[in-house]
Amino acid sequence: MVSLSLLVKNVLYIGRNVALVEALLASLTDDNQGVSYHTKHMLSSNEILAVLAESNYHHFITEQYVPDIIVAQVESLFPQLHVTYLNQSKPVNEKIPPLSTKKLISDDVKNALNYINIPIYYKSKDGNIIVCNNSFANHLGLTCDDIIGKHISEVLPPSLQKEIEKIDRKMFNDHQVHLFECQLHDVHGYPREVVFRKELMVDSDIQIGMIFDVSELNEAKRRIEKERIMLRATANISPDLIFFKDLESRFLGCNKQFEKFIGQPERNIIGKTDDQFFELEQASMCQQQDKDVMFNNETYSGEEHLTYVDGERHFIDMRKVPLLDSKGDVQGLIGIGRDITANHRLQKRLKVANAVFENSQENIIVTDQAGIINSANLATCQLTGYKRSELLGSDISILSAEEPNSTLYQRIEEGLENNKQWKGDITYRNKLQEIRFAWLDVYRVELEKGINNRIYSFTDLSQNKNIESKIQYLSKHDPLTGLSNRIALFAKLEDAIHRASFNEIAMAVVLIDINGFKAVNDQYGHDAGDKVLQEIAVRLKNCIFEKDTIARFGDDEFVIIVDGLKNEHEAALVAQRVAEQFEHKFEISGIEASLSATIGISLCPDDGADVDTLLLSAEKAMWRAKLDKKSPYHFYTDQLTEYSSNQLQLETEMKIALQEDQFELYYQPQYDLNKKLIVAMESLLRWNHPTYGVLLPDRFLSLAEESGLLIPIGLKMLNTIAMQAVKWNKANILFGRIAVNLSTSQLEQISFIADIQTILKDTGCSAKDIEFEVSESIFESNNYTIHENLFNIHKLGIAITVDGFGADIPIFHFIEPLGIEKFKITKNYIQGVPGRLVGEAMIKSVMVLARELGIDVVGSGIENAAQEDYLRDQQISSGQGEFQTKPMKVSEATFHLRCHKKK
Repeated sequence: MVSLSLLVKNVLYIGRNVALVEALLASLTDDNQGVSYHTKHMLSSNEILAVLAESNYHHFITEQYVPDIIVAQVESLFPQLHVTYLNQSKPVNEKIPPLSTKKLISDDVKNALNYINIPIYYKSKDGNIIVCNNSFANHLGLTCDDIIGKHISEVLPPSLQKEIEKIDRKMFNDHQVHLFECQLHDVHGYPREVVFRKELMVDSDIQIGMIFDVSELNEAKRRIEKERIMLRATANISPDLIFFKDLESRFLGCNKQFEKFIGQPERNIIGKTDDQFFELEQASMCQQQDKDVMFNNETYSGEEHLTYVDGERHFIDMRKVPLLDSKGDVQGLIGIGRDITANHRLQKRLKVANAVFENSQENIIVTDQAGIINSANLATCQLTGYKRSELLGSDISILSAEEPNSTLYQRIEEGLENNKQWKGDITYRNKLQEIRFAWLDVYRVELEKGINNRIYSFTDLSQNKNIESKIQYLSKHDPLTGLSNRIALFAKLEDAIHRASFNEIAMAVVLIDINGFKAVNDQYGHDAGDKVLQEIAVRLKNCIFEKDTIARFGDDEFVIIVDGLKNEHEAALVAQRVAEQFEHKFEISGIEASLSATIGISLCPDDGADVDTLLLSAEKAMWRAKLDKKSPYHFYTDQLTEYSSNQLQLETEMKIALQEDQFELYYQPQYDLNKKLIVAMESLLRWNHPTYGVLLPDRFLSLAEESGLLIPIGLKMLNTIAMQAVKWNKANILFGRIAVNLSTSQLEQISFIADIQTILKDTGCSAKDIEFEVSESIFESNNYTIHENLFNIHKLGIAITVDGFGADIPIFHFIEPLGIEKFKITKNYIQGVPGRLVGEAMIKSVMVLARELGIDVVGSGIENAAQEDYLRDQQISSGQGEFQTKPMKVSEATFHLRCHKKK
């Protein structure tokens, strides 16, 4: 590698032919100054980008082959660079590994490696690379063909060669796993911190190498260390006394201010107790406080006298807080003491002033320069609701309605600094946390050099402000019901439409017309009518979530905006809840009135994308409901109304089915085709509907999940499965395990593990007799509860099977921690084999991975004998063998198990 400083040229040369480059450079410049050359063979293509970025080169000449991906990167990143490639013929690699070595690494393993994102390579004892995956090649900016057959020193930077050879020699001697952390440039030329993990294959001299990028991990460690240093520096800057103690009241650490207070450096304080620094009486007081804080797990706050190292007694505002670990157990305490001796001295000087303003009708507060309240008169206490004892010693911010760093604070401070006073409108909070308004005068009074007080004098203006607030409220709310009025409705509806369009989700407008209200008004008077409307508003509020909006649209018409719909069924549920509110009579001043509601629903964007169109569509739907009278609500489209009614009816019937035990479990054997043995019985849910007969899960499970019924149904079925397992065990019937499918909503329940434990305890079922099948897609979830429940299921000893396995990467991280014992290959790969190349290749790669991990593989959806023979050849068990065995009732399943009992 050569870098030349010419009059106008700066050249990077890669190669060994110095004479050639001299000739080329001579053609690029007229200057014949003497130049010295230094050559170096570039080992890694990644280094090219890094070296080019180090200096502003004008020319780049190379006789080494550069992969196309690096050529493209050079053109993109350095468009002004003049490039000369002397050799762009792709090198032909010699495959060095002997035949005996090749046999140790099968083609299936090589294929499976490319499903893994971690860079992996295999090399022989003499350092030649035998196999690598695409991730390793891509990381170096090369292809696998560029790498295989080369010596490791030809593809990695020379700076790493010496250390890697040293580790390799040690590894071949001790046969241990070795880790080596270093810096390696990625394909874009950026330096990354990586860890090489190197180990030997069993009974061979082949080394397996993996590269893990730890740049983010190391950066996180550096950030944590930086934050620790910053926190330590912050504590040392604080003027307060800060210290830490363990459960025995021994000091664990302190800040610089506490060191000055004790008169000892921190190293002499750690491990000692109060009685080694304070008078006996003071030490006993401090240790009693410590016991109360740590034993009761409560914060201590109080003022006390402590003697400084110079013998002077100071008044300290002390606070002690329990120090808790991640489990919430007390491990010690943190103490913060503030020296308020100067404040007490000032309080003595203010006694005369207190006598003057104590009976003043003005609200007056006096603080020190730090904002700590020294005095407050009676008028202030009466206005704010605080007792004098609650105000004294507190920060003035106790009354503030503004954030400490707000512009109001800044204006006050600037006024006091420049003019020693500030005047203006403010808001403040009383003890009830009510926002109130006042006119404030603040004065700064100098007492002595470096010490000043602040006098706050304020006049309450809340009455005037309340009138303004009421006007603002009435402009957006209906004065009778307190609901949003038409003006607010249109604004909120327009916002909801924009939000739905931006988020690409649906929203609904529910128009409600009250039937029979006019008769109440005419017969009992407007007062009774008003009370009925107020009661209607209360009932309608019970039908919506916080995100939804309800408004009074007319005299006896209301509108609900249902925001963020997952599907139209949610809008129908709101309408159904509204209709149910009118099933009970309205009782007003001894008068009973029967009312009903007619409801029209329009959806955005299907029925309109603006305010007027949506309201008009909802009104048309409402009038259709008045004419139809089969249902209290109607969608803008008849088809949607019919579908929604059927779903609601099915949901009602499902609740009855749960109470009347209409759900039944069928069982289907899973076979080991090679051993001809039943390895498990899969449980399949059926609904014995009194009208429609036996319903399969795809007819009702999604509705059960939406309505929240899937949780109780699942627990009831799990209890049935546990009892069946106990029965088969008592009858000495071999069934392996009973497998049951778990849904995402079940795994999201915080109480799920406790429910499982209760069922196992009540039924006497063993955890080893149960197997949970979970969809592979569950492992892509970021829900903490799902992951926690899966780990706890594994801890209980219940087996976990991955259903629909398709070699998706997220599952790999959970295989070992969850002790997954079985993959069930998805039907998509089994259908069409033998003869379908994609399916066969996928099945083979899964089998290679499973054998390496010691995991069983079963297939689902076997439809013919050819598929069964193919899977048996691949050593795959059958699961849900529809071709061989249909789902059976428990009696049939019991008979089937007896007939297939192991001899």
